[in-house]
Amino acid sequence: MNALRKEKNKEREKRPTRSFFLNKSIKKILIYLFLLITLLTIWQILLEYFDIPKRIAPKPSDLFNFITKEFFIPHSQGYQNILVKSLFSLRDALLGFLISLILGSLIGIVIFKNTYIYSILFPFLFLTQLIPVPALAPIVATLLGYGFFTKIFLIVLFCIFSVVVSVRNTLINLPENYTLLLHSYSPSRKEFLKYLLLPSLVPTLLSTMKLLCSGSIVASIITELPLSVKTGIGKDIYNSFNNQIIPRVWVSTMLISIISLLFFICISKFEKYINKKYRYGQF
Repeated sequence: MNALRKEKNKEREKRPTRSFFLNKSIKKILIYLFLLITLLTIWQILLEYFDIPKRIAPKPSDLFNFITKEFFIPHSQGYQNILVKSLFSLRDALLGFLISLILGSLIGIVIFKNTYIYSILFPFLFLTQLIPVPALAPIVATLLGYGFFTKIFLIVLFCIFSVVVSVRNTLINLPENYTLLLHSYSPSRKEFLKYLLLPSLVPTLLSTMKLLCSGSIVASIITELPLSVKTGIGKDIYNSFNNQIIPRVWVSTMLISIISLLFFICISKFEKYINKKYRYGQF
């Protein structure tokens, strides 16, 4: 009887309380809202007290006025607000992200299998990381043009190196016992690729994706500057800064930062789901 009572008491202790104020997610949201409101209030007071001009740092009230005009007041037909332009930049970043992931994985597998191709190809890939993308963009644009495909090519060039290196290093560090064990069952290369090589890349690619998600958005914004791509937030931020529309610059930067954060959270959730459901490939 005592043992049964103890088990019941333990079950009661383990049961989560349903009180509104003890909900952790709601607590976090309230804390973040409180910190945000406090930060904006201090920001407004300090700028008014020191009389800092808008061209240096706009007040939160200026940002709010710009958001009201940008999103809640009708514009002329064909006008694209900063949210639409940010989504265009996100679209290009996603496309470059996927191409970098697929192409980088294939190149990583090829240079792992063939040392001769590795000795030829790797120095060129490494060279692309030494040259900044804004400096490389005009050279590539003169060869491929100043449009959309050049932008995607530059995003891939910016992101692919980390994928190639991660994939190759993972395959090099594969436990030799696993390879010997698989070959003892089947000498087929197809079986080796399906049951050992590809599953071993899952954790590596998931970790690399978290790095690429922010890097691809940065590359998408940077590569818009020297090109003639009009549908993007990068060019808009640059033009707004030149025209001294500082609230637009700040709100655009905040918006693309939020989009980048949401992209990162989605990749992190996807990584947790895959790691929880599939345990293979984790040595």
